[in-house]
Amino acid sequence: MTSTFQNQIPHSQRYARDHAPYQPSTSLRIVSLVLFAGFSIPVTIVALVQFWPAGLALGIVIAVQWSKIMGLNEGTPLTKAVDALKPQDDLPEVPKSSGNASFDAYRIDLLNRLEAEQSQFESFLSRLRDAKDKTEFDQFMEDRAKNAKVTPANQTIYDPEDA
Repeated sequence: MTSTFQNQIPHSQRYARDHAPYQPSTSLRIVSLVLFAGFSIPVTIVALVQFWPAGLALGIVIAVQWSKIMGLNEGTPLTKAVDALKPQDDLPEVPKSSGNASFDAYRIDLLNRLEAEQSQFESFLSRLRDAKDKTEFDQFMEDRAKNAKVTPANQTIYDPEDA
């Protein structure tokens, strides 16, 4: 059973409060940073001297961990790429009101008219491309038919490999 206090807080705020990521205190972050650096730098140097591929791999792992400690991993390219692949809202953005009702009506009408013109223009371009493709194909077929009539069946066609 939930308390009356929890019922007064909206669910989204309760969820955010209950599931917020852990943020350590500043002093704890500084101490962990110093200890991490004090351990990782000598270990990486020894690993590079003994066997360089292992030292290089260890250096990469430490660099990734260092970025996590410093809080630099919020905007990594991988995160941005994953966010770009997520589906976006396809709903059109509702323009904010300017405060002038007649201007808002004019703007909405103009935007609708421009969208209609854009779709008409795109369909015109599609028909134009189809017509161009058809004329090019028809020209190719005519040229092919002419070449077939000009070249008798017993005549040898020029082969560039024989030259």
